[in-house]
Amino acid sequence: MAYPREPYCIGQETGILHSNRAYDKTVNVRPDLPGNVIMIHGVNDVGTSYEALEQGLCQGLDARLLSIPPGKLGLFTPATYRMPGSKPDRDDKQTLEADPDAVFFKRRIDTRTHSPAIPFYWGFRETARQAGTKNGQRTDRFGNRMDKDLSKGGGPFGNATSTLPDMWNRGLFSPREVGGDPVRPVLSAPGRMYMVLAAQRLAALIAMIRDFDKDEVVTIVAHSQGCLISLLAQAFLLDEGLRPADTLILTHPPYSLVEDTSMFFGAVEAPRMFGGGTDAAMAGHYGTIGDRQTADARLQTLARIVQGVVAKKHATPPLAVLTDHGKYHGMVGPKWVAGADRDNRGKVYLYFCPEDMTVALDNMQGIGWQGVPDFMKGTALSKTRKKEMPGLWGANPAPAWQAERKELKPLSTLGAGFYQRVFTNRQRMAPARKTLEPVLVGMPPHDFALHVKDEDDHAHVAASGRPHRAHGPEVDWPPKPGGWDSFLHSEADQCEGIVAITGEALRVPARADLRGAGQIDPQDIPGNSPQARLPKDEQGPCEAVDPIDAAIATTSKHGLMLLRQMAIDDPRPKAQRIPGSGMFGSGEQRQVQDALNKDKEPGDQCARIQSITRAAGGDDKLLITRYETPNEARRRWQHEVSPKSFHGAIIGSSENHRNVTAYDMAIGGGQASSDPNFYAYLCAVADWRLKMDDRRLRPGILGWNKFQKLFYAYWAAEPKWRKDVIEGNAKYYSSGEMPACVPPLHTGLPSTVVCETVAGIRTLAMPPDAKSATAACVTPAPAKKEGA
Repeated sequence: MAYPREPYCIGQETGILHSNRAYDKTVNVRPDLPGNVIMIHGVNDVGTSYEALEQGLCQGLDARLLSIPPGKLGLFTPATYRMPGSKPDRDDKQTLEADPDAVFFKRRIDTRTHSPAIPFYWGFRETARQAGTKNGQRTDRFGNRMDKDLSKGGGPFGNATSTLPDMWNRGLFSPREVGGDPVRPVLSAPGRMYMVLAAQRLAALIAMIRDFDKDEVVTIVAHSQGCLISLLAQAFLLDEGLRPADTLILTHPPYSLVEDTSMFFGAVEAPRMFGGGTDAAMAGHYGTIGDRQTADARLQTLARIVQGVVAKKHATPPLAVLTDHGKYHGMVGPKWVAGADRDNRGKVYLYFCPEDMTVALDNMQGIGWQGVPDFMKGTALSKTRKKEMPGLWGANPAPAWQAERKELKPLSTLGAGFYQRVFTNRQRMAPARKTLEPVLVGMPPHDFALHVKDEDDHAHVAASGRPHRAHGPEVDWPPKPGGWDSFLHSEADQCEGIVAITGEALRVPARADLRGAGQIDPQDIPGNSPQARLPKDEQGPCEAVDPIDAAIATTSKHGLMLLRQMAIDDPRPKAQRIPGSGMFGSGEQRQVQDALNKDKEPGDQCARIQSITRAAGGDDKLLITRYETPNEARRRWQHEVSPKSFHGAIIGSSENHRNVTAYDMAIGGGQASSDPNFYAYLCAVADWRLKMDDRRLRPGILGWNKFQKLFYAYWAAEPKWRKDVIEGNAKYYSSGEMPACVPPLHTGLPSTVVCETVAGIRTLAMPPDAKSATAACVTPAPAKKEGA
């Protein structure tokens, strides 16, 4: 059933109607949008970079298609966002919002908005019965801070994965809070299948755009874990014979081709079977993915999805016809020439950043940090040779396969249609000029040395961000001419540490902007910050702590500060006071604490007192040493800074998107986003915060009944599988119960995803006929049975 189309206004003006007029009234109309761009955030994120991304895209498209230079009023207009510090009449550092998640980073569309951006939001929702409260903040069962709907955008920080099968795995197991950063506490985390639900919903969103018009163009710009959700969504679409997105732009992906880890992280991961959250649908099947995925499985999965995108390239309309203004309504300007532009449909772009110290973690070493190499060694499972694999209680019922070491060629395996760009502040010697120069984004394809000799590749961050991070192999740059022994070194040896930058040349190569709008250099760190008191060689660039992260910090064991001893009036009634001097015992401390906290809100209550003594000179004064109240801590953290890891450096800069992303996105058809009514429907489906109970809605949260009322005409046209995903997501956001439409790994693994562990366990995708009876959103039975 086709979606209905309703007329909509593309321009309006006022004028005087009179006869014998000398000229007609000119009405400026909006051009058709050139495509649909889905933005996807990562873990522990509510879309904090969407403003920069959308703003940069609109400015870049103005320049690319309409020849409107920066600083001039453009025709592509981004939505507005409520960013911290964006209201001049409000001090966001001093003000404690009762519900900061309902205030900050919220997107607002008005009559001026004309943007191809569709913000996709996803996350984890705790059940009411397992939620807790700490220092006035709601938490999940493990202590991870939630919002007032018991949800967390992107899920907990520690649940990021480096492979697709691990999105079905147990959550992180951390028996105690590790890391030492209150803004990003690393705690145990829930089962990860909420990521699979997000990938299903993303697949549904892409299919909806395709159904609006067969020639619609879809570009995905994803960040961090959002990259893996995007890849899994394409795998779901390919399995159903549906067209994937036209173009994927992956920024800072933790996706890794490295199967090994350090001894430290090996010890951290070993006890995972004893803890971490689980999903009922995976009960009894976690053993199949209890070890790390092989390098070959990681590579083959990525290659299959990339080549699936390439093979499904849809070349209609050809770019040359976009100048037909009768059909495309000014999508391109009079100076635009198809031959001077680039058709990006059927491509996957990797934007990687060697400065990214999050994806550089030893247990990750993602392609978002080091790119895709020409050569690497890794493990592959034999197709024919099995091995004995005794289980804890005898023979393991799962067949195990022999592991074989292989020489892999990742870049050539990914094949045509895969392009990578490096965004870095590092300078490299230009061989022709023998001078150190910036590495510009958009230079003609060239080689890039990840780590040259005598270069400290971790010195750009504070000392706290340096341990347990991988180093690239040191290389000579420029390469020295081959000596007498060069024949002893294989091509793989000669390429080690050097990455081929294959992205097409841009018309105007640009410097990467890794600062963004919010970087605070060491010399500018506020003097009262702990970061300013570090030795100079341990300092690094920082970023301001936003109000949501400040609330997170108050739930960390390191988040509340011990205050200096202070004198206070004894808050107890005189009848409760016991004469004497000296240190108070636990009973008297409890009396004082109860009196201090009486009739106060949880956030203003003092939960921890270290010591109390009577002040000299009388019983009415006490000397108290206590920790901050949660609200005192929140306000302090809102004035604080946090070390920058550079993990959001690419996605968080509007300049990168204006100069690069806007030229890599696909263009050709954007009717779905040009239609304001259907665009609103797409944005509603793209936001997981859709609640079944309309009676208790927080600001900015859409209720199910209103959703049905606003978009009934479109909803009625949806096929059952998409209705199941959308409604299942709404029920999940409302209750925390994983919908039955989300398949476990053993019934829902897409055929393009290779699942093979270094322990020799291979999980195969179900045949299409069998999968149709059990896979995503067809019947609720399998997930319920597995959880029984």
